[in-house]
Amino acid sequence: MHIPPLYRNKKWQLFLGGTMIGGLLAWIVFLYIYGSLQDRQLRILIQQQETIQQLETERNILIEDKQKLNEETKENLVIQDIQIKITNAKQVNLDALLQEQLTNAILEDLQYLLTQHVESVSSNKELLKKVIENKTYKVDSKVYQFHVDSIFFDTTLEIYVSIGRA
Repeated sequence: MHIPPLYRNKKWQLFLGGTMIGGLLAWIVFLYIYGSLQDRQLRILIQQQETIQQLETERNILIEDKQKLNEETKENLVIQDIQIKITNAKQVNLDALLQEQLTNAILEDLQYLLTQHVESVSSNKELLKKVIENKTYKVDSKVYQFHVDSIFFDTTLEIYVSIGRA
């Protein structure tokens, strides 16, 4: 096999030289464009890192403030609402009117608990339980007595009671 000696021909020398110079210029243009794009990406990345750092600092400050406020409000929680729920109303066959009258009667007895601190009411849980259980409620010439199943303390005091006849 013999390679023809075309490199000695002037046209081929110009073609090969132009190809090499064109390749070199294309490589230089490529490096310039790639470098400018990378520079722009680097600036965006640095800006985003600064933004992330700033947002993390603000987030940590807000979390600390929220925790402080939660601690302060825990100390100052007051009872704003009282909800009474009769758990065995269907078993005793109470109609809605009678159930409402009985819950209102219990609510009237517990009105003094509104605006009390949750801590003070929760510390007297047994007393509250006995107040409800020891009182008899008379509605429509029938006497009812309640048994406290559970009590949940929050800004809304939830009391679950079961009903029985006295």
